[in-house]
Amino acid sequence: MKKTVLATLCFIMAISMLAACGGGGGGDATTAGAAATTAAGAAATTTAAAATEAATTAAATTAAATAAAAATTAGAATGGEPDDNFNAEGLPIVNTPVTIDVLAVRYLSHGDAFKTNSWYTQLEQDTNVIIDWQIAYDSDWAEKKSIMFASGDIPSVIFGANGFSDTDILTNLDYFIPLNDLIEDYMPRLKSVFEQEPDMKKIITNLDGKIYSLSKRLPYRPIVSYQPFINKVWLDNLGLEVPDTTEDLFDALMAFKEQDANGNGDANDEIPFTGSAGNSFFGNFNLYSLFGANANGEGLTIIDDTAIFVPMTDEFMEAIKYARRMYAEGLMDNEYFTQDGSMANAKRQNPDLCIVGFEYAWTPDATLAGHADEFITIPPPARPDGQRFSTSIRESNIGRRELEISIYCKYPEVVARWADEFYTYDAAVQNYWGPFGVGMEKLADGTYRMLPPDEGESIDYRSWATSNRDFGPKWMPADYDNFDLIKTNGDGLKWEINKIGEPYSYPTFPPVIYSVEQADQIQSYRTDIRTYVGTTTAKWITEGGIESEWDGYISQLRAMGVDDWMAIHQDAYDNYMNS
Repeated sequence: MKKTVLATLCFIMAISMLAACGGGGGGDATTAGAAATTAAGAAATTTAAAATEAATTAAATTAAATAAAAATTAGAATGGEPDDNFNAEGLPIVNTPVTIDVLAVRYLSHGDAFKTNSWYTQLEQDTNVIIDWQIAYDSDWAEKKSIMFASGDIPSVIFGANGFSDTDILTNLDYFIPLNDLIEDYMPRLKSVFEQEPDMKKIITNLDGKIYSLSKRLPYRPIVSYQPFINKVWLDNLGLEVPDTTEDLFDALMAFKEQDANGNGDANDEIPFTGSAGNSFFGNFNLYSLFGANANGEGLTIIDDTAIFVPMTDEFMEAIKYARRMYAEGLMDNEYFTQDGSMANAKRQNPDLCIVGFEYAWTPDATLAGHADEFITIPPPARPDGQRFSTSIRESNIGRRELEISIYCKYPEVVARWADEFYTYDAAVQNYWGPFGVGMEKLADGTYRMLPPDEGESIDYRSWATSNRDFGPKWMPADYDNFDLIKTNGDGLKWEINKIGEPYSYPTFPPVIYSVEQADQIQSYRTDIRTYVGTTTAKWITEGGIESEWDGYISQLRAMGVDDWMAIHQDAYDNYMNS
């Protein structure tokens, strides 16, 4: 009885915290959730998952009934003709303004200033579509998302692929409207994109032919994602060479810890390596890649057309051993598993002086801000057998899940026309680099020139803060021929330093398409496997024990059904490659 009451109370409290997401803004509830998640650390993951599971069970019947009722309403809304306020062509989209609630998941450090950029302001004026942005943050999104599905409190529109996963959508299809007819009737720009680039349609079309989300195409991006950077000023201060191997790197970080590397007279304020575990179930830990343990967010990679679960590989074990050595010697930030990204960034960007010696980042300016000039990009240090590995993003720049319309949306045809406005070059540029006059300038010949950053400003951060950057519907050209980029900052710099790591990159698991049945099966295994790997990995790094516990760990994963789980991924991969 006590357990039942406790579960019910937990659920009510969780729903209260979530109300901002489903009905009216991120606000203090999001901040409080992020702080609670940070303070709890890795050990709280299992507890949060258990609470979420209890809440999910308690709300399932109510949510199902609510979804069924909403589906009837949505069916009526999409099955008939739009009212006289709606214009099927031209602008404005509606004569009298309407308001749509749109959920966007943001990285905590990037805030929500994008909402007031000039492109969105002008779009609102042109269309009479008022967007009530509901902001959630990645730091506690996993828990909020679970409760959202359990309660049936889904916003009208979900914006960006970092919101709901493929599995989230396919296992909750009753909450989403198929978009096929809306695209056909109200999205001529997207239909033109489909004709020019058929993969834009292929990647969002389910195996049953239905479309539940919109696609994007980012500009042709570098092969390497996060790259290693080391503080060259510190190396020079200590008379050290640039590390060439993982052991050289370990020795350099040890020197950073034990000596006054930043030269301020205090030998104890240096942090050799920092970061945050984030939402990745094995810690978003780029050092793993040095040992060949390169994976996507699900821990998957592909080797010789075979799907591999990286946390079960020898490479992963060697990477954990190395990380354990770092942690035991104090070379890794002791708050790595408890701090969020904004806390790690505060250390990286300490205003007084640089206190961080080694980093993995997209570009140094994106992470290290005013200290970026102290760092140099290095090739990935070689593991003991001499091989080098880079973190790779070889998968396509074409993506899906950039916009979904829920059954609670009163104006799906309005949303379809609004979303179609995103599929122009001008819209894509401003939703990737920031609005004209802030991120880019459009020249008379139709090309675009990147505006220089303010003193000490990161172009990459500016882009993320003033736009939706990687997320949301858009279509960019396949190269940078139309863009004059600054080569010392942001994307232009990334292109230059990419050359250092590209020779050591390898293919990763592609964005395959799952059937509804496969997605349901994946979900039945996913939570337990992710939680177990995440908590075990954190324990091994902070406390040790991987050598004696590895066989038992593998046996436990097999008992959890990891082989069946991987067979589903393999089947989906085979279908994707043969389609």
